[in-house]
Amino acid sequence: MSETPDLTQRLEEYLDALPAESYTEWGDKVGVAGTSAESAKDRLNECAGVDVQKVDGEWCNVAGDRDVQAGVGDGEDDDDGPDPDDLTGREEYIVRELQQGVELDDLADDLDERESVVRTHLDDLEDQGWRICHDEDAGLFEIEGDHTLRSSEHKGTRTRKANRWWEVRHNALERQWKRLDPADVSLVAEPGNEDWVTHMTDLHAGDVVRDYAGELVYETEDIPTVVEYITEQSLSLASKHNADYDTAHLLYGGDMVTNEAIYKGQFEDLDAWLDEQADVIQQALIEQIITFSEHFDAVNVVCQIGNHGVNRADGTSKHNNADLLVYKAIRNFIHKSQEHWGRLDNVRMKIGEARPYTPVELRGGKLHGHLRHGQDRKPQAETSARLKEWLSTLLDTINSSWGSFDVAWMGHHHVSGNIPWNGPPIIVSGSPKPGGDYVEKLGVKGAATQPQEIAHCHGVSDEGITSIWPIDTRHYER
Repeated sequence: MSETPDLTQRLEEYLDALPAESYTEWGDKVGVAGTSAESAKDRLNECAGVDVQKVDGEWCNVAGDRDVQAGVGDGEDDDDGPDPDDLTGREEYIVRELQQGVELDDLADDLDERESVVRTHLDDLEDQGWRICHDEDAGLFEIEGDHTLRSSEHKGTRTRKANRWWEVRHNALERQWKRLDPADVSLVAEPGNEDWVTHMTDLHAGDVVRDYAGELVYETEDIPTVVEYITEQSLSLASKHNADYDTAHLLYGGDMVTNEAIYKGQFEDLDAWLDEQADVIQQALIEQIITFSEHFDAVNVVCQIGNHGVNRADGTSKHNNADLLVYKAIRNFIHKSQEHWGRLDNVRMKIGEARPYTPVELRGGKLHGHLRHGQDRKPQAETSARLKEWLSTLLDTINSSWGSFDVAWMGHHHVSGNIPWNGPPIIVSGSPKPGGDYVEKLGVKGAATQPQEIAHCHGVSDEGITSIWPIDTRHYER
């Protein structure tokens, strides 16, 4: 009896190029003729766990085809509903807005059309099979069901389904948000008082890290304990600083989740699917926000997206980042708590836009913070190129309505410290995820030193930073 052949790296490339509508398209994706793709199909089907078949006009791997997340079906088209390919460019825009819920006058403004013209578009969509409903209480028009628009990406079935799940979940969060009435939480700044800032980044829910001996040293289950530890240490240091505080700022720097397919081979380094990553992080951060709300008069939560949460598929929205799902779910929880249960009424939350930084209002707007994830900056300003980057950032903020930043925070590089330069303080926070191959690839030296610095906290008065403390792992027990 012949042994089942192994899935070689070249065959993996063929598999990753699916789905494809024809052998010719399949071959084009891997740089070969269609006949070679046909031969590769036969070799793939001899491998364990692979069954390439043509389904709904596309060649795809149907073996072990799991729902990437609960509530999302196996195929791209789970019913006989409308075909997104039949939409015009304008109709596609309208459908995307309807998926998140939209008011008719807002849609008319976006399209620069009269409401009667927009209603005609809605009628045309209904004739195509799109089910549109009107929530009169909220004033929103919506698409019924979880129809999603195809992206043009071809990254394999798992990525395609992850993207689809992201879109369904994101649209649901947006529809929920538009039905909420968020509280207006003002950030006061009494003379002589301070604000307290906690910067936390790069938690990487979903990652598994083992040490040199193969022992497990970091996994998703550790994250709630890590966040609780950072909370306790920050509150303890705030007490030690012994100031009168107006506002606590919780700054989340991104890469809270790892997502499912960021770099080659990562699938084997995960211990939780995307929905599980999001659930663990959401609960941990909500507990942190609740605790801070009980210790400070006001809490300002500011969130920046990272780069590991990005769904890297051609044709997907630049907003398609798994960090956004975490942040928006937390935002909705906060405002539902305020509206329905009278809790967290001293908390406000800001989610950054799809750009590398988010401005932070400190001391009631007297000072300007600059929160970055950090993938587009090196954690130093010693070379002329790096100094030019930070000077450019400073100049950009000077020319903005915010004015020059007074303090900046970044992460991404899994190192910790302050960038030495003659400009405003730039605080670089490390990651709770232990150093490994990733930091080695970044060229970071001394990444494995102990204790590991995993966050920063500091006081800030009307004049600027009054103290800075790194939070390290010296008292942390896994």
